[in-house]
Amino acid sequence: MYRLLVAVLVSAMAGVCLAEVEQTDGEADIPVVEGFGGEVKIEEESDVLVLTNDNFLHVVGPKTAILVEFYAPWCGHCKRLEPEYAAAAKELKEEDIRIAKVDATVEEELAKKYDVSGYPTLKLFKKGQFVEDYRGARTAGALVEYMRMHADPNYTPPPSEVVVLSAANFSKVLESKEVVLVDFYVTGCRHCQALEPDFEGAARDLKEEGVTLAKVNAQVESDLSKEYDIKGYPTLIVFRKGRQFEYKGRRDQEGIVEYMKEQVKLPSREVTTVLETSNNFARTDANIIGYFPEKNDMFEEYVATANELRGKLPFFHTFDSGVASHLKLKENTITVIMPEIYHSKYEEKVFRYTKATGTYKEMAPWITKKSVPLVGQLTKENQAFKYEKRPLIVVYYDVNFSHQYIKDTQFIRNKILPVADKYRDITFAIANEEQFEDEIKSLGLEDSGENVNVGAFSAKFKYPMEPEEDFSTDVLEEFVKQYKKGKVQPYLKSQPVPKRQDGPVKVLVARNFEDEVMKTEKDVLVEFYAPWCGHCKSLEPVYKKLAKQLAKSNPDVVVAKMDATANDVHPSFKVDGFPTLYFVKADQKDNPIAFSGDRSLKSLKEFVSQESSSKGDKTAKDEL
Repeated sequence: MYRLLVAVLVSAMAGVCLAEVEQTDGEADIPVVEGFGGEVKIEEESDVLVLTNDNFLHVVGPKTAILVEFYAPWCGHCKRLEPEYAAAAKELKEEDIRIAKVDATVEEELAKKYDVSGYPTLKLFKKGQFVEDYRGARTAGALVEYMRMHADPNYTPPPSEVVVLSAANFSKVLESKEVVLVDFYVTGCRHCQALEPDFEGAARDLKEEGVTLAKVNAQVESDLSKEYDIKGYPTLIVFRKGRQFEYKGRRDQEGIVEYMKEQVKLPSREVTTVLETSNNFARTDANIIGYFPEKNDMFEEYVATANELRGKLPFFHTFDSGVASHLKLKENTITVIMPEIYHSKYEEKVFRYTKATGTYKEMAPWITKKSVPLVGQLTKENQAFKYEKRPLIVVYYDVNFSHQYIKDTQFIRNKILPVADKYRDITFAIANEEQFEDEIKSLGLEDSGENVNVGAFSAKFKYPMEPEEDFSTDVLEEFVKQYKKGKVQPYLKSQPVPKRQDGPVKVLVARNFEDEVMKTEKDVLVEFYAPWCGHCKSLEPVYKKLAKQLAKSNPDVVVAKMDATANDVHPSFKVDGFPTLYFVKADQKDNPIAFSGDRSLKSLKEFVSQESSSKGDKTAKDEL
């Protein structure tokens, strides 16, 4: 970091610009930028120009094109971008193209002037004028290509590698390619526009891998959109020789490339010897193996099944009769083999799919169901795949199946097995207390002081078991009995219910949410916010103004808010970021409508007007 003292004195009457610079040793390499009003020296960090309110126009003004990142030092996304941004800066500097950055938490006026509302925000300037926000991939390659395009008026972008599909060529292209990723988009969709540069970049990166990326304009090709049941845009679908699979990867260039490279690989490992099975079978998960005399139709369906469940379970296949004989496999069958840790008198060790024919749509759910042990280990990785079904009872303790601790782990698990066997309408699992520390806290059990804690989960609520010093089969069974009778109280993390409501926006907490939102006969607009969220703070005055106006024009709409960091969010709502707004109609409480507008007063009023059960006083004058 260079230390500078820059003073620029401008005399309007004399038309004279003076610059006085005090320079310490070692500052000879600091770049000099000639701009408005004299010479200004600028700091650099890893070839990135560091801008402030004082030097911004001096740097940005003369540049044909310059990209400026507005960042916050604490921002995780900014930290991930930093090495890519520095690499791009180094490469572009050799071509006399510069990129810069502004610490928006220090230069607040500058950030406000250019409407920076999130981090990192990258903005393109030409000759001092803002041109557009950068919405491409956050990789060095994408940044370099973007700046070359804008810095050189004669720049010609490389030809697109994305295949354009229509009804005329759709089937032909998909059936001729091993793997195709198809983007269903509509013109004018901002999410589609944001995806486009990443999709284009991924198409170029994947060309050498034999993966084709294609796109369909769903507005033009409406029949294709209906055929593939496209509900929103953009929708990405993976096709393998015409077969359709859900795309489950990230939507940035790097994520698309990484995900699709995996999709090219065979999802099942071929084993040719008994030793291979011993060396490669999972110790703590169900192993799926198919035995086929040759690559027949059943084998193709098995591979399709493995693709459908790729990354969720270990898949194997063999054509070797010796391996089949050792594992007691039958021709053209699929076998689920449970690991030794899940062997007990209550549990099956092997499950066989023996239908003479079958499709991957039949095989995949069968394998999914059979791969869940009677009392298996819940992990962050398998939580959504194996343990979504409710009701679910989880026993938290120091679960560890390594050789040193397996005996202690099984000691507790063996106490659970008789109860799980008796109540097979409930899914039972064990979980490592450290990995699920957050979930234990959500049950209010973080200070229980016991080595074993238990929680039950229904579709809507969670129920903690009263901690017991000595965990036993009888203790667990009694809890299950009481839970099934509805005598266990659910736990809600909640702030105290407000004694009075003074402001125009009603304050909600978890304990009064059901009454104030789900049971009221009025419509409710509810904001889920975080106290530290900058976007929430920006919305606050607009939201209050909206509440005041609706109180006069449409009193049948309640405007409310809840701190989602201090209160459990009702299960009917999904909150992935802040602020999140939903409109809950009086007669459709189970179908909250998410707001996706620009959070201006006008947009919010239009949203409420469109969704409101009662349209209110249409003659009421707006107070803008």
